[in-house]
Amino acid sequence: MNISGILVVAHPGRLFQCIDSLHALPGVELHHQDAATGKLIVTLEAESVDAEVEGLKRIKALPDVILAEMVYHYLAQQQEL
Repeated sequence: MNISGILVVAHPGRLFQCIDSLHALPGVELHHQDAATGKLIVTLEAESVDAEVEGLKRIKALPDVILAEMVYHYLAQQQEL
């Protein structure tokens, strides 16, 4: 399991539309929002590094997003039985 911490900056006046779009994406969870700056902190859970990169690309492509950058990454290794 891959977990990424992502900083998202929304267009001024479009914060709530951006939040709605983020909630529609699989594996994305919103943790903090600052309406004054349009900054959001989200986590993205993905099964692989490739899926994680694709998830970040989907966030960056949202119409109300100015900026989305990964600031934290955690890779949980699965243990074999």
